[in-house]
Amino acid sequence: MRIALTDKTLSALKPKPKRYELQDTYCPGLSVRVTPEGRKTFNVKYRYGLQQKRMSLGVYPRMSLVEARSRAMEAMRHVDEGTDPAKRRRQPEYRIEAVVTEFIQRYAKARNRKWMESERILWRELVAVFGQRDIRELKRDHIREIIDNAVDRGAHYQANRILANIRKLCNWCIERGIIETSPTNGLKAPTKEISRDRVLTNAEIKALMRACQNDVYPFRQFVPLLLATAQRRGELANMRWSRLDFESRTWTIPAELSKNGKAHFVPLSAYALSLIAEVPRFLDCDYVFTTTRKSPVSGFSKALRRLWQATGSDDWRYHDLRRTAATNLAAVKVAPHVIEKILNHVTGRISGVAAT
Repeated sequence: MRIALTDKTLSALKPKPKRYELQDTYCPGLSVRVTPEGRKTFNVKYRYGLQQKRMSLGVYPRMSLVEARSRAMEAMRHVDEGTDPAKRRRQPEYRIEAVVTEFIQRYAKARNRKWMESERILWRELVAVFGQRDIRELKRDHIREIIDNAVDRGAHYQANRILANIRKLCNWCIERGIIETSPTNGLKAPTKEISRDRVLTNAEIKALMRACQNDVYPFRQFVPLLLATAQRRGELANMRWSRLDFESRTWTIPAELSKNGKAHFVPLSAYALSLIAEVPRFLDCDYVFTTTRKSPVSGFSKALRRLWQATGSDDWRYHDLRRTAATNLAAVKVAPHVIEKILNHVTGRISGVAAT
């Protein structure tokens, strides 16, 4: 069926039990296919030699109608010149948005258990500002501007993470021949990081527990569980009902979520179990702590500021609760190797939060 395609027409196309196709009267060869699932794909048909061929162009609305017509006309031009457009070597995509996407897929996911954090940093700090720019045009001044903005808003340690992730991205681009030199060369971490030794006092713990009782799900239960289990914030945020064994009173942290890459079995005290018992369980949702029912809980910074205000203290962080738990375990004479096991440390020596 032939029709004059417009954005209004494309938006109004509805899926049918069987796939169907509409041909554009304004651009010979261009058509759009609609699948039973509602996917709308632009295609261009052309004759090369004795063969009738079809080449996929892109999916609407990610590809606009204007761009689809332009690509179709370009394909027909190559046919006129005696070249099969489907076999032409595609030009590399050098836009920062595309390069970051490929970096996450090909490199970060395979090598970094915290690839989602890398993706979040690169997307927010780099792609959101320079996403449509050619990565070969990215200069040291651009990166310095990103780092300075992070420092100016008080995210000093985050500025270090931003630089580290952009540097890793640029080094990957050098390996793949996308750029010749890294624009991060000569840039140093803006903040000297000092190992924290903050431990909450008993009075502060009581104030925090009172503040949590006056809070709402999920942080009403989430923050006390950080202290009750001595596990990391990211591990607890990804707690799932399917990984809780109430009969053996244990919680399993799988290897892919554990910092040391090994599965960890966390014993749950009566207090920890009572906190979990308060948590509402949503239908068709495996996450224990969630606000979307599709992803783990977020909004940690906002909740932390709320708890700071309620407790009258703003010099502690979530990770300090893990250190506080380890310190109090040592205070009641729990053996060091047992503390290390609870913290899922495998170094064979007391270090980090357990050394405080």
